[in-house]
Amino acid sequence: MTALDTPPLPDDDRDTELESPPPASRRPLVLAAVAGFVLGICVVGLLWGLSGQRAGANVDAAAACAAFARAGHIPDTTGGVDAAQFTRMSDDSVHRVTGATELAKAAATFDGEYQPLAKSLDAVNKMVLSSRFDNRDQQAAVVQVEQLCARG
Repeated sequence: MTALDTPPLPDDDRDTELESPPPASRRPLVLAAVAGFVLGICVVGLLWGLSGQRAGANVDAAAACAAFARAGHIPDTTGGVDAAQFTRMSDDSVHRVTGATELAKAAATFDGEYQPLAKSLDAVNKMVLSSRFDNRDQQAAVVQVEQLCARG
């Protein structure tokens, strides 16, 4: 039997072969899954990054208040006390006030809510570094820092 002698297939078989759909492509499904995964990662990363900045500001402000509290008493010579009696604070106290100032500035950079704390600590730091404890505005800044830190 040759190829020409082969009997033709019935019409029913030919119709079913032509009507069967080609296998469906999985490419759109895979692309949708990958796009959803990437979008989900981006959203989670964004939320994580934004929450970390705020939390970091809170931690820095709390650390600034703790460092300021450990600095100890800041002399006040505005009320008629002899200024020569208080020439300077101990080095560790000066470093703690300076550190508190830097931490408050870091907190204020990420959250403007801490700007008053940073400004007040900056004024106190200038007073401490100059060893001039007779400036009424800078002494008022000491009270403001204490009040801001007490609020938490």
